[in-house]
Amino acid sequence: MGGQDETVNIDGMDFVVVSSYTLEQALDDEVLHTFAKDQWDRLSGGKPIVMTDAIYRKVSVSELVRIWNAFVTWRREVMPTVPEEEQMFVATFKGEAIWVIEDGAAFTILYPSDY
Repeated sequence: MGGQDETVNIDGMDFVVVSSYTLEQALDDEVLHTFAKDQWDRLSGGKPIVMTDAIYRKVSVSELVRIWNAFVTWRREVMPTVPEEEQMFVATFKGEAIWVIEDGAAFTILYPSDY
């Protein structure tokens, strides 16, 4: 085998990445769906905002806007005041938790069970 294996560190342990699933593949497979794509420059500095298929099917656009706006406020006002390990945004919709997480590729709106 040539080349160097890609590793990821989780909770202090290194793991070799066996395969990866790109954002583009997830969108093509409709595992993820875009949200407000024509407004990404304004909303997220151009970074994609996506949602899982379960969110896409169950949560209205107006509710997604409410969740996104709450996330933006949390990110600006609360996130800087809490330790990194506690920096998890959680909203609720019809009694269910909804997360907004950011990684290198996108902001993702999801149910915890989608993670």
